[in-house]
Amino acid sequence: MKARFFSTRKLLAVTLILALTVLSACGQANTGNTADTGNTGTADSGKKTVNIGVTYSPNTLNPLSPVGLVSSYVTGLMFLPLVDIDEDLTFKPMLADSIETTDNKTFTINLNKEAKWTDGTPVTADDVIFTFKLMANPKVASTYAYMYAIIEGLDDSGYLPEGTADISGIKKVDDHTLTVTTKAPTTLNIFQDTVGRYLLTVPQSVLKDVAPENINKSEFMQKPNVTNGPYKLVEYSRDHYVQFEANADYFKGAPKIEQLNFKVLQPTAISAQLQSGEIDMNIPSAGVIPISDYDKIKGLEGITTVDGPAIATQFMYINEKSVPDAKQRHAISYAINRDMIVNNLLKGSGEAVSGFFTSYSPYVDESVKADAYDPEKAKSLLQESGWDSGKALTLLVLSGDSTLEQAANIMAENLKAVGVNVQIQMADLATLVDKIVKMEYDLGILTVSMVPVNPLPDIAYFLGTGNPNGYSNPQIDELLASLSAETDEAKIKQYFSEIQKIVAEDVPMPSIYATKALGAINDRVSGAKPKDFGMFINVTEWDVK
Repeated sequence: MKARFFSTRKLLAVTLILALTVLSACGQANTGNTADTGNTGTADSGKKTVNIGVTYSPNTLNPLSPVGLVSSYVTGLMFLPLVDIDEDLTFKPMLADSIETTDNKTFTINLNKEAKWTDGTPVTADDVIFTFKLMANPKVASTYAYMYAIIEGLDDSGYLPEGTADISGIKKVDDHTLTVTTKAPTTLNIFQDTVGRYLLTVPQSVLKDVAPENINKSEFMQKPNVTNGPYKLVEYSRDHYVQFEANADYFKGAPKIEQLNFKVLQPTAISAQLQSGEIDMNIPSAGVIPISDYDKIKGLEGITTVDGPAIATQFMYINEKSVPDAKQRHAISYAINRDMIVNNLLKGSGEAVSGFFTSYSPYVDESVKADAYDPEKAKSLLQESGWDSGKALTLLVLSGDSTLEQAANIMAENLKAVGVNVQIQMADLATLVDKIVKMEYDLGILTVSMVPVNPLPDIAYFLGTGNPNGYSNPQIDELLASLSAETDEAKIKQYFSEIQKIVAEDVPMPSIYATKALGAINDRVSGAKPKDFGMFINVTEWDVK
């Protein structure tokens, strides 16, 4: 089974990006300076200003290759996506007024006719097609090129074949309309989640004469000065801050907040500066408040908090060369006291999970329950399977995440109590992922956040041929193949339900818990809500009292 959307190499890159950016609410340390915020701490006299705390550096301003959550948020304020996903998992118009299809194969993109660049020229279909070509150019090597592998005329990595200049599946209809044809039928949701969300249109007039191999290092990508979003860049210090000013000529209306600042802080500083008023809000999974500070932040006067949905999930990779029997994998799952981790370690800011879907997913089958903590059942299954109690398993754990490390210690103790000897080995992200992909491990814990409306690419990678667990099930392969060609949402949900039931029996890759990141906002700010999906969709409506 080969996943329609992803090659193994490309999905590994995605897993790396996800793991880097969704270590939410776990006390992950940031390497940026915690004090030096340039001139973003105070506003120019009389300006309406909002300061946002983040715990990850906006590594690049390049809209063709944003790296991580904060980079994506920052670039998206300058270069609008066609559509964006909101917290209710519906897609809202941004640069495009709508994306439509009648056959689930040809998608019509209707651009907002009022959209314009900050130099006063209109944003046109030519700009969008120009951006598609840059994304699909291997010399540009966009981190999101793989998203476009579904488009007719591009290869399995989302690139134009050598010697080809145009993408056959993309056609201009008029100055504000274009069509995109996919290789196979796909749902409107999936199209919007891939093409719609991840294409940040750049100005053809500015970049047309820059050689593709020089685009990423061009002056424009270091400090974009012709943009189409609600905010314009004023100053950028990668590890410290980003300062924006309102685009007074923004085609959707001038933002009320005249100055918008992102401040890069340590997690503990997020809490302190919320309390002091130096920042007005955080982005839950990108401006991480340590779980140990949740109660304090929730008790602050003048601060409103928002409990986010369960998004970031801790998965346990199990190498089937080391643990070949499903009974043994069941035993490992039953041995782990998930509720204790959620209630005591996460202080209730999470949920116990044993499958691929959290309660936030529209595809979760509520009838498939998380494995209950049952050490006696675990012991019995190990005995039935002939488990060698003298055998030691290595558990790879990501370093630098204090909560995950504590959770791993609990898991190790749980497993030891039922007769599975586990030795924890801490590793940096690159080492951990490399060992998992090469299957040079026994057990491994890694944080993954699946896109709720489009989980197939991740599921296909974790369960299909070439997965890093060594798992194989012909029924799963058939279901994955059916999903890759299905456009009926009822059938898609049914197929995912069947996968969940099989996975509950085979236990190829149990999850342990999903965290809920905390959002906080000063009551002086109106119209805004800290959330991981759709936070800036209505940024023009934000105001301060």
